[in-house]
Parts: sequence; structure tokens; C-alpha cells
Amino acid sequence: MWSEVFEKFDCDTMHRMQAIFSSIFVLQNRMQTAGDKIQTQISMKQWLLIAMTESCPEPRTLTNIGNLMGCSRQNVKKLALSLEKKGFVTMPLGSNNSVRIELTEKVNEYAQEIGLQQMQTLKMLFADFNEEEIKQLFRLYEKLFIGIERVEKYAEESKQL
Repeated sequence: MWSEVFEKFDCDTMHRMQAIFSSIFVLQNRMQTAGDKIQTQISMKQWLLIAMTESCPEPRTLTNIGNLMGCSRQNVKKLALSLEKKGFVTMPLGSNNSVRIELTEKVNEYAQEIGLQQMQTLKMLFADFNEEEIKQLFRLYEKLFIGIERVEKYAEESKQL
């Protein structure tokens, strides 16, 4: 089915950009659905929160993690509260009453438990790519992030008009 869509949109640059744009959302939805079936202890969004918390420089506040994830601090707090109930994170107060997220030992235990499944999932996802194509896709994604920063700036400027 998607091969037909790609064939239909492979006629000029504007159609290709539209297809890429929509496919980003479709890929996200499909990865979330599949991921939620593979790892049942936490959701893919909760997994993303853990991954972004690990990547976030100090201080690991709701706001800073939200900026990395591309969502509001309220969304981060909702995910973090659920993870706190499951024992994956704690949420101590930081300076200026900011809420920080700290990962617990349970995150390491869970990573050990599902590490093999995650590796297998990545191998299946990228099975049709060679090493050079993965490098190229990585660089192209970097450019997409630069593009989204321009769109976010444009959205903020448009809001002020």
C-alpha cells in the first residue's frame, strides 16, 4: 500500500516533501503501536521520556526534558508521574522549585530485561539499510531538526502578529 503512495508522490519535489511530511506521522504512530506491543511494562512515550532523561544535560527538569522531547512540561509531568508510580523515576524538587526527574535502578534492570528485544527491533527496522545509508539518514534527520527549529520560530513569530 505505501509503495503505491510513494509511487504516486514521486513526481516532483513538492509532492515528495508532502509524502515525507505525512509519513513522519504515520511512522511515529506505527512505531508507537508496535513498540507498545513489544514492551508492555511501559509505553513507548514513557520509554522516550526515559531515553530523553538519560540524554538531557543537568538540570534534568520537566522543562528541559520537554524541550528535548518537543512537548510541554505538563505532558512530561503526566508521563513522569506514571513512571514514578511504576518505580522508574523520582521527581524531587530542584532549585527555584523546579521539578527534576531522576532515573531509578529499575531503569537499568528494565534495560537489561528488554535489551535483546530492543536490539532485535532495531535490526528489523533497519534491515534494508547498509551502514552508509544509515549514516546518510542520520545526517538527513539532523537537517530535518534544523528545519523544524525554523518552523517553530516561524510559528512563534506568527503568533505575535
